[in-house]
Amino acid sequence: MSAVWTPNLIMPGVAKCGTTTLYDLLVSHPRVTGGIEKEVRFLMDAGDELATAQNVRDLGVAGWADQFADKGQGDFDVWLDASPQYQYQQVALSTIATLDPQPKVLFVVRKPSARLFSLYQYARYHHKRLPHVTSFAQFIDEIRPPVDSRLNDQKMMVNAWADSHYDQMLERWSAVVPPERLYVTSVEELGADRDGVLADIAHWLGIDPDPLLTCEVDRSNPTVKTRSRLIRMVGGRAAKLLPETPLVRRLKTFVREMNSAPLDRDEVKQNADLLAQLDAEFAPSMANFAALRAKLGLARNRSELV
Repeated sequence: MSAVWTPNLIMPGVAKCGTTTLYDLLVSHPRVTGGIEKEVRFLMDAGDELATAQNVRDLGVAGWADQFADKGQGDFDVWLDASPQYQYQQVALSTIATLDPQPKVLFVVRKPSARLFSLYQYARYHHKRLPHVTSFAQFIDEIRPPVDSRLNDQKMMVNAWADSHYDQMLERWSAVVPPERLYVTSVEELGADRDGVLADIAHWLGIDPDPLLTCEVDRSNPTVKTRSRLIRMVGGRAAKLLPETPLVRRLKTFVREMNSAPLDRDEVKQNADLLAQLDAEFAPSMANFAALRAKLGLARNRSELV
């Protein structure tokens, strides 16, 4: 057994599938804590644009504790590293494979067409790093393999199509983490039976479900339209220099809200045919995903995602 402390719960994905909302719910529990930053990103591959200066490649596994305010010594039962980028990081897989004991690994997914549409809106309206993209159809054309070369510096976009094949994701991770340490749920399952899923997760983690069931966290980190990319970039850099205190978090929220505008909700209706086409295209992958969940005992007696 390793003498080095590591977090005992990892949420490695999937991006744009409600990971922030689930994270906020979990860390509201008195027995659960997260990293100094929600996305610890300690297990990132070299060269990834989101890799941090504090990483396992330079510091070793022992450096992970420094990414938590209590360094793993506080009065908690669960220490959560919620970094959705881990889904496609080889360093994350290889590191977790060597840990003894291994952390529990929690995935939340979403219907692929809805995930890709959310990612499109995030990239076009919020992040604003795809100025040449003017429609959802163009976005799909560019992320569909072979990926447009203009996206090569954005790993989330390069991996967007592959990362929506959850069967392949589950195959990779279940080869490294045993089924009893894996939990898979979805935006759709949480929407249909929020209390049931949260209670199930709590029992899997060995914590009292009541604080999760009474928590008033609704939807966190919704995609919005950024009014000024310059303000977002400068504000983001400044925020990294400030301590993570309640006052600073409120200030960040205020600035973000002032720099945000609502999205055009009619855009979903305008792309109904393409969304239906994507549903059909991903259907075989989703069937494989459902079958693998059942084989691994991860369906939790709830409706399968189709």
